[in-house]
Amino acid sequence: MACRIKRERLSYGRFFFRFPNGESASDVYDRITGFRETLRSDIDSSRFGRFQDEDDGDINLVVVSHGLALRVFLMRWYKWSVEQFNLVRNPTNCEIILMSRGSGGRFSLIDENDTAMSEAYARDLGLDDLMISDQ
Repeated sequence: MACRIKRERLSYGRFFFRFPNGESASDVYDRITGFRETLRSDIDSSRFGRFQDEDDGDINLVVVSHGLALRVFLMRWYKWSVEQFNLVRNPTNCEIILMSRGSGGRFSLIDENDTAMSEAYARDLGLDDLMISDQ
């Protein structure tokens, strides 16, 4: 049974394959879209302003999720294609993925001043040259 499911998944595609009694990454994408839009709107409208540090105006948000949903969130946030999504590995248990707002207000997975957010780390996640250049 497990071998048959793995063969089906490979032939159907990892993003679109739905496990029995489960959901596909495509299903998760639909759910994440609403969350992402609300989060983006809340950030842009300073809805979290009352929690900001008065010294620097920055906000910190923590999103806790399992690996697939986190990958799909990043896919949705950075507008990755299905092919790019398939390049990125699932985060390990308790792995932290940090998105830092750079100059210009854009969130990035890479920060030259932080070794935990280096280009090497992005490559370890599976980001390709195009995805890295978009950071």
